[in-house]
Amino acid sequence: MTTEVKLLPQGLRRGGTPLRKDHFTGEPPRPDGVRRINNKSVEIESYANFTQSGAASAIGLSIVGSIAICSFMLFASGTKPISLVDIVQTALYIPLLPAMISVFYFAGGTHRSRGAFIRIHRGTRKLYFIYPRQKRLHVLDWDQLEVLAGYIPIVSASGYTSRHPLYLIGVDYTMDPPTEICAACGNLGLFDGDRSAKALWSYLQAFMAHGPEGLPEPAPLPLRQSRNQETLRPYRDWYAGLRRRLAKPYGWLKAPITIPLWLGWLLINAFPESVEAFIQYNVPYAPFPKEIDRLCGFDDKRTPVIRVNGERIEP
Repeated sequence: MTTEVKLLPQGLRRGGTPLRKDHFTGEPPRPDGVRRINNKSVEIESYANFTQSGAASAIGLSIVGSIAICSFMLFASGTKPISLVDIVQTALYIPLLPAMISVFYFAGGTHRSRGAFIRIHRGTRKLYFIYPRQKRLHVLDWDQLEVLAGYIPIVSASGYTSRHPLYLIGVDYTMDPPTEICAACGNLGLFDGDRSAKALWSYLQAFMAHGPEGLPEPAPLPLRQSRNQETLRPYRDWYAGLRRRLAKPYGWLKAPITIPLWLGWLLINAFPESVEAFIQYNVPYAPFPKEIDRLCGFDDKRTPVIRVNGERIEP
């Protein structure tokens, strides 16, 4: 007797662009969303990593928004003198929005998991995936995957946009009943539509056919630093970007426009990222079983911690 497969909701595929194996997608291979690669396997960021990161950084963005709204309320009073009581009463509203966002942060479980990764092995021709905050390993057959450049519409008060992660859909036959699983990954294509998903699919096809030779390598993983250093990193990146912008030809002539724009970028990007780095510092990703780490060649070798006078020294 054939066991019926539990299918994913059909709405998941709505608006997506089907991609076929052994067919050129129109985009050259790029490691958009690839985290690590070796001769055996490739490891990819999942869509959950983006959503978890956004939930954490939204707390920082809500703080900026609350201060901006309260400042507007004070200055919108016109010619009416602003008293200390007015300032105190308005300041009491500042924690409300961050408190509401924090409720969603904890309710969504972001404080327990930063997300998950997807691994694809050339030898076994299997895809391995664990959902965030879960422990069950899902194993999908590469040769039976249904692949789409997905479509996720996002409507907010600021307007309409969409995300286009790469959907790798297969059946996990170790479940009872066998169940369709969607491993969503990629650079998400906020500004370039589904081109990023297609480029990642080209990359995965080339890797499975020929290995990593000739493929562009992903950016190296940043070394884990102290919580203070991780918190300050977005500000350092912001400052380095501003300096590069001003160092370009006519950069200082454009400074009256460039600097205010970059100050805005500091508030809506660098500060929320800094808050995220602080609160998520010790939050783990969904771990793979040790045997999958060894199989895929991603079993990290622990290095001894060296301290001198209480200060950690990198080996």
